[in-house]
Amino acid sequence: MEQTIHIEKMITGGLGLGRMEDGMVVMTRYVLPGEAVRVRIIRRHRGYLEAELLRVLNPSENRVRPLCSFYTDCGGCSLQHASEPTQRRIKENIIREAMVRGHVRHEENTLQPLLPSPLSVAYRYRTRLKISPQGKIGFYKIHSKQVVPIAACPVATAPINQAIAELNDSSFLKRLTDFCLEMELLHCETDERVSAILHIVDNTKIAPGLLNEFASSLQFIDSVLIKEKHHFRSVSADRNLPVFQQEFDRSICGEPFVLSWGPGCFSQINVQQNRRLVRLVCQLGDDVRGQRVLDLFCGMGNFSIPLGLCGASVIGIEHNPESITWAGHNAETAGLKTFTFQENDAGTGIRRLVKTHAHVDCVLLDPPRQGLGKATSLLANLGPGRIIYISCDPATLMRDLRILTSRGYTLISLTPIDMFPQTHHIESAALLEKN
Repeated sequence: MEQTIHIEKMITGGLGLGRMEDGMVVMTRYVLPGEAVRVRIIRRHRGYLEAELLRVLNPSENRVRPLCSFYTDCGGCSLQHASEPTQRRIKENIIREAMVRGHVRHEENTLQPLLPSPLSVAYRYRTRLKISPQGKIGFYKIHSKQVVPIAACPVATAPINQAIAELNDSSFLKRLTDFCLEMELLHCETDERVSAILHIVDNTKIAPGLLNEFASSLQFIDSVLIKEKHHFRSVSADRNLPVFQQEFDRSICGEPFVLSWGPGCFSQINVQQNRRLVRLVCQLGDDVRGQRVLDLFCGMGNFSIPLGLCGASVIGIEHNPESITWAGHNAETAGLKTFTFQENDAGTGIRRLVKTHAHVDCVLLDPPRQGLGKATSLLANLGPGRIIYISCDPATLMRDLRILTSRGYTLISLTPIDMFPQTHHIESAALLEKN
């Protein structure tokens, strides 16, 4: 069924929202506010209809030509058809609306201007590619397991695109599909090297010598690793696992420092914007000299180390043992002494601290997409005067902020952060203070 609808606004997921004549909500992709579009209804959901775009009847003045020839086929980006200022406005509005829908108490000027990314393209230092049964690399099509082969990705760095081009010319990919359907490319900023991680399908056998031949054939990929379940190893027995690094200058916390991590650790894929995020966190922490800071989901110390260099005594909690090892290494390299890193999930770590009547001055948390959840209400029992919450999902952020504001905290500021230009994904940094 075809319909003409008027797009009212953009919502989470990069979808445009319009309505049928009877008021039924219609959601579709690749549109912009103010446009009249012709769509075909493809799915009915409870409370709304999903449609595919057929044509734009009156294009917005904010519409631009997409950068990528695979746009709308590849499921990676969703906002390339919008100008950069429009993308930023869309993301600010999504956060603003999420605050209203989430019933989070806040003052009029709580929402801060979006923190733009230094780069809108070529910013991605890590990307995960699918391998089709035909031995082609690319990304999944939207709502599909069909691989869309790509020649390059405009949001990936030049070295990663160089590696993609080399892989497309490789005669080995078709042979890899017997045991590997997914590959990650990681670019290290400090030495420009690219590593490839092959995700091995469980209970499959690898042909002897094949991976060594594959690795030896590559010019622009420095090292090839295989990941089986949660374990990594180098294809070349005589090589150690690669180490990835990011350098920070003295403008953040008064002295330069370096963070290092291994292939199994989480790291922000937009390294230039990560520097801005770390600087923002240190600003939100204000004067942490002599304070006890709890860093939940601390990873390899992305925030722990700079806060420590600003004078804080940090307790870091992280469930990934590899990240904990690198956090300790980074603290030692930075010359920090007052650090405790615990291998634990955040909820268990919080409950243990509450049970021992521990007190912290500040809590910093950067959880995965599902947020902190049930353990959020326990944070108030630790008595922090300040909570800094970094989030990559507006819905779970608002859920947890609603809990915290009901437990005696005031939302002081909320800053949208454009960590992923050209996509609908958005990071946020919230600052709460105890009433």
